[in-house]
Amino acid sequence: MATRREMLRAGMALPVYQAGEFGVRPDGATLNTQGIQRAIEKAAAAGGGVVYFGPGNYLTGTISLRGNVTLYLEAGAVIRGSKDRRDYQHGCLIYAEDAANAAIRGRGTIDGNGSAFWKRAGGRWQIGEWRPGNMLQFVRCENLMLEDVTLRGSPAWTVHPIDCDRVTIRGISIVNGLTPDDHGPNTDGIDPDGCTRVRISDCYIQSGDDSIVLKITRRTGGSRVCRDITVTNCVLVTRETALKIGSETYGEFRNIAFSNCVVRDAGCGVGLWMRDGGVIDGWSVNNISMTLTDGGQPVYMTSFPRSRLSEKGAPVEEERPPGTVHNVVVSNLTAIGDGCIFLSGMQEKPLEGVVLDNIRIRMRGGREKKLHAQPPYPFPLWGHRQSPYDVFCRHVDDLKLRDVRITWDTPEKAVWGSAVRCVNVSNLEIAGFAGRQARGSPAPAILLRDTRHAYIHGCWAPEETGTFLGLEAGTRDVALMNNDLSRARQAVSFASGADSKELFQSGNRPPAG
Repeated sequence: MATRREMLRAGMALPVYQAGEFGVRPDGATLNTQGIQRAIEKAAAAGGGVVYFGPGNYLTGTISLRGNVTLYLEAGAVIRGSKDRRDYQHGCLIYAEDAANAAIRGRGTIDGNGSAFWKRAGGRWQIGEWRPGNMLQFVRCENLMLEDVTLRGSPAWTVHPIDCDRVTIRGISIVNGLTPDDHGPNTDGIDPDGCTRVRISDCYIQSGDDSIVLKITRRTGGSRVCRDITVTNCVLVTRETALKIGSETYGEFRNIAFSNCVVRDAGCGVGLWMRDGGVIDGWSVNNISMTLTDGGQPVYMTSFPRSRLSEKGAPVEEERPPGTVHNVVVSNLTAIGDGCIFLSGMQEKPLEGVVLDNIRIRMRGGREKKLHAQPPYPFPLWGHRQSPYDVFCRHVDDLKLRDVRITWDTPEKAVWGSAVRCVNVSNLEIAGFAGRQARGSPAPAILLRDTRHAYIHGCWAPEETGTFLGLEAGTRDVALMNNDLSRARQAVSFASGADSKELFQSGNRPPAG
């Protein structure tokens, strides 16, 4: 049992309530729900305090955390969820509602015992007869803190703050299964839902589903704003999307910054799914390094209503207006994956104001992508692993590609085609681009179709470039200026229906041949 001096050294403000003083036994077999709750209620009644867990294994059902109360888990302390459905309330292991200044801290572990609620079928884990919901859930909590603890074995989403304000999540580790042997369904890492003033930093997150995803779910009442959020200095390991907004977008997302993160094994590095008529305005993603798994897509952003593209078997929702996405900047990104970048807005409501700056992608092409040549519209709902090999941009207004470099892994395949394709894009700037078509492909390095007001400048064609720029029908007002095309076989090609008068050229270094 920790002494008063040891607790002070751990940075805990008194009063401190030792869990063992309330009949809590760290033997891994005694159900401690009532004892833990008594300690929490005692601290809350005194105006706040610390409930301290020394080393040991604490079996429990649902714990309700109160305002001004901190759960402190010493190194070696493990709070483990019960396997019995009767021991759960609110569908989660730790729950707090309207609890200001609640916190969970320390070097110990919270284990959701997730695999106890799954069953094996079809070579993978699926939901059994019942499972608890999200492991840690916080509703309308202000000044919430999670610090240093390890969270593992979640039966569903791991951390789910709902309508919370001033959330700090710092230095925690989330360890959920990744492989088919231990990969449980829907084991997201952190899912802020309608939250404001959120800071997530210095975390390690290993999740079977999305790592960090901002959303506003469909529910009665509550916040319809997710804003003033930073995510930084995290290591993210996942089979799905590492940094994401959506797919639930029943509100506004504003002033969001993701930075300085490392991503590994993901199906998608940076993802945006606008599906529910909301607004995403002001999202910055900067300084991200990623190595992706089979079919992995570095950047995937799509906007299409849920009501028109529902999941298989799901009821079709009422029609909602198209969502608005504008002012999105992705910069200083390096990636190795089986695709490059996929942007697809709506024909009647394009993505607006997207900047891709200082991007380096090595495309492996390790998975066959049958939708590459003619990507359907709308694209399949969870289509990130099927998305094209190249930088494919469709239905976007005010798009800037600056200092983007695409290289192909070997052996190259002709079916990979162009490095960049733009379809129904307006107000396009491509500056400082370096890349070519895949070896053996007749496609141009850059292809424009139904694209208007394009300015391509300061680019250079690497060795083995065939045609640098290809114009197709519907493309108008294109300026090609001050580019080094000396290594290309041909500067420009015009497909049937393209008008050569729509191209202006000046200051280009022509092909040497």
